[in-house]
Amino acid sequence: EYAGLRRALSDREADLSKLGSAQRKAESAAALEQLDVGDVIVLGQGKRALTAVVIDNPTAERLDGPRPQVLTSEKQLRRLSAVEVAIPVKPVARLAIPRNFSPRNAASRKELTTLLRALNPELSTPERKRKGSGTNDDEQILDLRAQLRQHPCHGCNDREDHARWAERYWRLLRENESLVKRIEGRTNSISRTFDRVCAVLTEGGYLRGDEVTSSGEMLGRIYNESDLLIAEALREGLWDSLSAAELCATVSILVYESRRPEDAAAPAIPPGTNEALSETVRLWARLERTEREHGLSFLREPDLGLAWAAHQWASGRRLDVVLKESELTAGDFVRVMRQLIDLLGQIAKAGSPAIQGTADAAIDQCRRGIIALTGL
Repeated sequence: EYAGLRRALSDREADLSKLGSAQRKAESAAALEQLDVGDVIVLGQGKRALTAVVIDNPTAERLDGPRPQVLTSEKQLRRLSAVEVAIPVKPVARLAIPRNFSPRNAASRKELTTLLRALNPELSTPERKRKGSGTNDDEQILDLRAQLRQHPCHGCNDREDHARWAERYWRLLRENESLVKRIEGRTNSISRTFDRVCAVLTEGGYLRGDEVTSSGEMLGRIYNESDLLIAEALREGLWDSLSAAELCATVSILVYESRRPEDAAAPAIPPGTNEALSETVRLWARLERTEREHGLSFLREPDLGLAWAAHQWASGRRLDVVLKESELTAGDFVRVMRQLIDLLGQIAKAGSPAIQGTADAAIDQCRRGIIALTGL
């Protein structure tokens, strides 16, 4: 209880301090806005105080507040701001600015500085308010201080040691509350994403309420970032009429990501795959539009960069010929072909009997040479 009173008092004093800072900044901005060209003001306090004359004060409103330009008695051109001028300034004298004065001209600045120094106004500025001033007038603070003095713990000899432990408690409590809010925010985000995914799957016929349909079971056997696109292609039979090599080329666009620049020449299209590739890309565009309507973005755009090489390899071409024509490194080719074989295996298990045999044949035709030596 006593620690809670101390914390409430500290928070109230901090709030008043912030309020006072904002009020002082507003007062400084108002004072700067009222300055006219020729007004002489005093900047700083004590030994660092110096005079300055206003040479420009734009009347147009600015997002960062008024920014009058002054020339100091040390020949410096400065733009003042409410943040820089902590204490509201008031004119202490007036100085006629010569009509031919130009701030860019060194001679003009020297002449005006001489006039400013000759004016020699009294270097006095308003006293800065003592930090925390105004708290003695706040009823809430007065009440909290009275409760502290009347509390039994106030007379404890170990009060300050206990207070340090209490501060540690409050700090840990704030950190814990912050973590809880972050976790809740992420949980809500995951929940919203899950609901949107369910809406897409329901619209596509993969879910019916809380039940998974036969199409949904087929989708569940595919593990790929383009799983929904693959499931739709299988369900619509887009790849049923393809040969083993043509299926390799078509499916490769869902596992390969090209490193080529955007302005590179278009990749070669293997014979017999043009229609299947076009239909697959159109299907991706339709599903991507559906995802976007539900606030999702999971499907990666198909990449035709491996189609020719996959087709040639599945057709029995030698590795050196395939690599030369595709400009792929041996390591990249082996890696992506292993991914392609894995995806073909999933298609063989999830697809209809019409494509299972073709997928198995495509795996056998790809698993040869250096690809077979990798353990597949």
